[in-house]
Amino acid sequence: MFSDLKQLIEYRELLRTLVSKDTRSRYKGSVLGFAWNFAIPLLQLLVYWVLFGIIVKVHRPASQTYPFAVFLFAGLLPWNFLANSLMAGTMSVVGNSNLVKKIYFPLQVLPLTTVLSQFISLLLGMVVLAVVVVVFGVGLSAYLALLPLIFAVQLVFISGLAWLFACTNVFYRDVEHILSIVVMAWMYVTPILYPITILEGKPAWAGLVMHLNPMTGIITAYQSTILDHQMPDWAWFGYSALAALAVFFIGFWVFNRYKFRFEEEV
Repeated sequence: MFSDLKQLIEYRELLRTLVSKDTRSRYKGSVLGFAWNFAIPLLQLLVYWVLFGIIVKVHRPASQTYPFAVFLFAGLLPWNFLANSLMAGTMSVVGNSNLVKKIYFPLQVLPLTTVLSQFISLLLGMVVLAVVVVVFGVGLSAYLALLPLIFAVQLVFISGLAWLFACTNVFYRDVEHILSIVVMAWMYVTPILYPITILEGKPAWAGLVMHLNPMTGIITAYQSTILDHQMPDWAWFGYSALAALAVFFIGFWVFNRYKFRFEEEV
């Protein structure tokens, strides 16, 4: 396994080239081009603001003085990173069958390329979010220094899942269809559309089930550092970090265990 990880470092230039190509080709031929990385988050925020700020009045904790649309935006940006990475990562091997069959290179680069490409979109979305929190009076704080740590944990978690699903999809093409449903359901058990405080007064098992979801610790860490100007819940974020490492190594091991059969399957 460690020799395969070493290959990622040795082929870092190839990885950088593929990420750049994927990022540029995503909006190739469009009028706005790369600017869509900023336009899409802004349009999403506008939709949330109209829906939840004007049409629907959502009950929020008294501690949340910022608009609910901003709360949604802070959670959906990292969630979109996960959802888009998994959907693209799952298809990364099957969709590049010509490369798999004709060129030798570490195949683990393919799912990682899609994850890093979507990570760039997340970073650009965070720039938009930074402007939004200033405009809406939330402001910026020193706790933003924790964002690289949160980015790293989520990146490790998603990379492991991308390797796992990319490998599984080579042998069972139903995965790409089932995954879209799973991701949609997963979002509703993650505190994105509602604050984690909704668990107050609920049975203890409900909170346990919610927190066993690794994305709960990650999403609430974003919300705490960006919106609430406070430390994340280190216990649950630590759990998410350990889960991310476990998923990373499991996904990487499974991918490299079966990658030698990809050529005959794709």
